[in-house]
Amino acid sequence: MSAFNLQHLIREVPGKTWRDYLAMRAIEVSPDFDWAAEEVPLAAALMAEFTRIADHERVAAIHAELRRVHRLGNPKGVYALLNASHNCPELQETFEQLCNPLERALWALVHRPADFPIAERMLQFDRGFGTRAWKRHAIQVSEPVSRQADDVRAFQDKVSQLMSRRKGPQRACQVDICDRFLDGGVQVSLYIEDDPNDVVEFVEADMKRRTTRPAGSMALVYHPLTGLVDSIGRGGAKVRVGVVTLFAKHLLKRDVKPAEVKQPMFHLNRLRYGLNFLDDRTFDPAAQGVDHIRLRQARLRSTKPPLGDFWVEAPADPDQASAYEFSAAHLGDWDLFRSDFNLIEAVISVQFVPSEPGKAGRVLSIALKHTGVSNLRDLSETDAQFAEALLKALQVSEPTDLEVQRAA
Repeated sequence: MSAFNLQHLIREVPGKTWRDYLAMRAIEVSPDFDWAAEEVPLAAALMAEFTRIADHERVAAIHAELRRVHRLGNPKGVYALLNASHNCPELQETFEQLCNPLERALWALVHRPADFPIAERMLQFDRGFGTRAWKRHAIQVSEPVSRQADDVRAFQDKVSQLMSRRKGPQRACQVDICDRFLDGGVQVSLYIEDDPNDVVEFVEADMKRRTTRPAGSMALVYHPLTGLVDSIGRGGAKVRVGVVTLFAKHLLKRDVKPAEVKQPMFHLNRLRYGLNFLDDRTFDPAAQGVDHIRLRQARLRSTKPPLGDFWVEAPADPDQASAYEFSAAHLGDWDLFRSDFNLIEAVISVQFVPSEPGKAGRVLSIALKHTGVSNLRDLSETDAQFAEALLKALQVSEPTDLEVQRAA
């Protein structure tokens, strides 16, 4: 990720979104400010408005906030914002109308402030996925995560005891729980007190020393459909197993013995909004002879009792409606892709441009299950490479072993 630069951020985001941000922060512009100016003079004028703010503490707060926008202003950050916005199809439609990830991140800060910090926690987890900090354990449990205050408090206390030294004060611990809409998972973020740290800082014109209590972080993502728990953050194998065991005992009400696994999955819930690439410039379907791509079949499983599955299957004819259009047209407000269902199986149909005039284009079907089962091994080498690139662009597949090694 590139370093934060306010001028670059101002140039990348259109004026209409900056106007909303300035209004939210009560930053008044000069009376003759020209919002209809061309891109370059408008960016220069906006930079001048930020520069003339005299309150240094306010400037520091604005810069800190815009750094947060910069961190979410990329494709992974946009996915995190969608992941944090439970059951909100309008957000995807709005994002498609905005210019780039930076504008989407700033728009979300202004219009969906409650989702923004949740997305930040999700992005922190997503960036650690596939690195040395990531582990996966199987607990073979499919239960709802308790949000009861007593259960969360008991989990916090036990984690605090686990992470504290035998001699010395007990480390403070805080837990935050949120649903990952596109993953069908539940994220449990843990903030654990680290060793005290003395910092030297300026207080007005004087230098002073201050003792801080920094917070280390760790996060779990529990997948109820598969009984798998991913963890990111501090601690070796003993700590990870201990935290996962305590999570299951206090928040799932089950005693388990976690077993470490490296089982790849397909995150099919990320297809709920459609087959959108969201600025992935590494994959160009048109350059590979693709006419269009559609979701032909989907299997959706309810997240609330009574439990069960629905199948949505569109016609095989590639010129017919997709599974999205079929469900929306016949179910309306009860559209399965916009309701409390997890996408657990999918068939993506790829129609290629005809090789000769008057002939039908070739159709490639990619069948996927959320557990990691697919038909990729049955495809030709060329089709399998295309399918893998497509799934990576859709953010559906997990990193390969080679990508994990490179990330490490």
